[in-house]
Amino acid sequence: MKRSTLVAAALAAVVFAAPARSQGMLPFSVEARTGLAFPTGEFGDGLALGYGLGASAIFNVTPTLGVYGGYSYTQFDFDDDVFGDVDDTFDVQGFDAGARLGLPMAGLSPYLRGGVVYYKAGDAGNELGFQVGAGLDYRLGPVVSFTPEVSYVTVPVGEGRGPDASFVRADVGLRFRL
Repeated sequence: MKRSTLVAAALAAVVFAAPARSQGMLPFSVEARTGLAFPTGEFGDGLALGYGLGASAIFNVTPTLGVYGGYSYTQFDFDDDVFGDVDDTFDVQGFDAGARLGLPMAGLSPYLRGGVVYYKAGDAGNELGFQVGAGLDYRLGPVVSFTPEVSYVTVPVGEGRGPDASFVRADVGLRFRL
């Protein structure tokens, strides 16, 4: 039963990728991102502004729907007003995967994305969380796009270790169609 489901999913991907290529869109792309992270809620108590880096691969199933998978690293400093002069950081890092829904237009295409994250927050183990975001895909040419994005991420820190790690990321990326 599982094998037939995998075969059906693979066939659907091939069938939907053909129309995407015929419309001049390459179905595979990679993206590198960097930006700022703003801790929210109780998680933000005692943490200062952070920064992040990430990379992902995207497969466009149709011209409007893509699936992505990648890795992200976000680092926060401890707030000096709360903890004094602490020379330490709080890191949130791991893998993410989900769907990206875009509105293909000439030059500038808005998109929404959402999915699951499997992140390690601080010294806790890996936990499942989620992310949602919205951005713009601004084409700089047939292969490269500039992609500003705002997203919200939340992941449990671990039972008894404090509030969930939740933050808003405002970042920019470069997307390369392969």
